[in-house]
Formats: sequence, structure tokens, C-alpha cells
Amino acid sequence: MSEKELSDKVKKLNLEFKIFEVPSWSTFKPEVAIKDGIEYNKKIGSNIIYMNNGEDFVCLDCDSEILAIEVAHPIHDGPFPMSGSGKCEYEQVPYCPTCEEKPNYNGSPISEKRIQNLQC
Repeated sequence: MSEKELSDKVKKLNLEFKIFEVPSWSTFKPEVAIKDGIEYNKKIGSNIIYMNNGEDFVCLDCDSEILAIEVAHPIHDGPFPMSGSGKCEYEQVPYCPTCEEKPNYNGSPISEKRIQNLQC
């Protein structure tokens, strides 16, 4: 499906996406829309839309099942810059195996300032 066809499909659905709040270190920063009881997700800045079909999420563009990879964010809570206890915060990052590249397992480090966001 071309970008124009996808854009037309989205316009017909009249989806209004709202940003879903996640920690600043998160790799997946979703926008969510719900229309007629169906949930749609997309990454901020992306045109790839994931639709919940009742069982799984599928790509609105190619109908592929959406997969997820676990991304590890190392926690830098040690006494020296870029040092830490070896702990990580993990998140599941969805992607379309047909339309998108597989996300990198190595997520962005979480600094002391960002650790405070984890405790909220």
C-alpha cells in the first residue's frame, strides 16, 4: 500500500491520536486512538499504524502481525559517570516485521535523574 493510500485509509477512519505518557527513556513512545471500540497505536513521528484485531495487533498497511522485542535500558546509578550496578529496566517495543526494522536490543541508558521517573 502506498503512503497516499494509507493516508486516505487513515482519513476515512478519522482517527485522532493522543500521545500516551511514558518515561522519557522509553524507546516506544506511542500515540493511541480508539474508534468504534478498536484501539490503534503508532509511534510518535511514524506513519505505521498498529490495529488491535481483538486478539493481536496487526499493521494497518500490510496486515502483518505486530511483533515485539525486549529492549534493555542500563541503569547508570553508580558513583562514576556511565557506571552502574548492572541492573536494567526492560520494555517491550512493538514493530511490524514487514514495514519496519527490528528495534535494537540496546536501549538508551537511564541516568540518576531518569531513575526518579521510574519511581513514579
